[in-house]
Amino acid sequence: MPVPASLPFPSRLLSRGATAWFVAATLGQWAFVAFIVLFFGGPVLDGDLAPLNAKPHVTGYVPGDVVGNLQFVGHALLAGLVTFAGAWQLVPALRRRWPTLHRWNGRVFLSVALVVTLTGFYLVWVRGSQLGPASNLSISLNGLLIVVFALLAWRSARARDFAAHRRHALRAYLLVNGVWFLRIGIMLAGLVLAPLGIQIDYTGAPFILVSFASWMVPMAVLALYFRTERSRHAQVKVAMGALLWLLALLTLAGSAAAIAFMWWPVL
Repeated sequence: MPVPASLPFPSRLLSRGATAWFVAATLGQWAFVAFIVLFFGGPVLDGDLAPLNAKPHVTGYVPGDVVGNLQFVGHALLAGLVTFAGAWQLVPALRRRWPTLHRWNGRVFLSVALVVTLTGFYLVWVRGSQLGPASNLSISLNGLLIVVFALLAWRSARARDFAAHRRHALRAYLLVNGVWFLRIGIMLAGLVLAPLGIQIDYTGAPFILVSFASWMVPMAVLALYFRTERSRHAQVKVAMGALLWLLALLTLAGSAAAIAFMWWPVL
């Protein structure tokens, strides 16, 4: 997004930092979407879901479990759709030039987000795709917050309270991408901990911390960003802008690691 040169330096740094993070996140998220399409697309089109177990899942394809398999595949494919749709909602040109498309894409995003969340609850609590009590709690809290902020974003849009709609929609966008943040976080944690001889497993403290951080940290950063937008202190805007540039670099690094070590090897 172009930043007017007339803006003071702190405001330009803040705006460009937000844009840099969004671009980095979109590249990483669309790499994730590409993986979902490539990994799930072939088996679904072939009508043979057994190859999906080539990538370890808590509970992947189970012969004879028609409902569970449909939920599993539908959840994954719809997760790709909601990730793709969500990024477009944050593009200013889309809102300005094609407001009708923005509204309909927003309806798709919020509706699919709710469906993905509900199927996620089914997979965890009914099908038993569980990694442990702490992880289950993190996933469930993340899902509940998706439902809350998706509904609030919808309600505020209908009420034409666009300031509140923006805040709720951004929260919903970050929460929906919790599964992507989890993978990026695991990769970044691995890059730091592996040289120390510390492995990440589903029951260990590092994974549990990353699991909660995957949605709590983005929400905390967004809260800081909202406060910074209202701040009159130049130092605050400069610090937040610098933080967003750092997060953009970390996002690119985590995404590259996920592509190299998590997604590409199983395609």
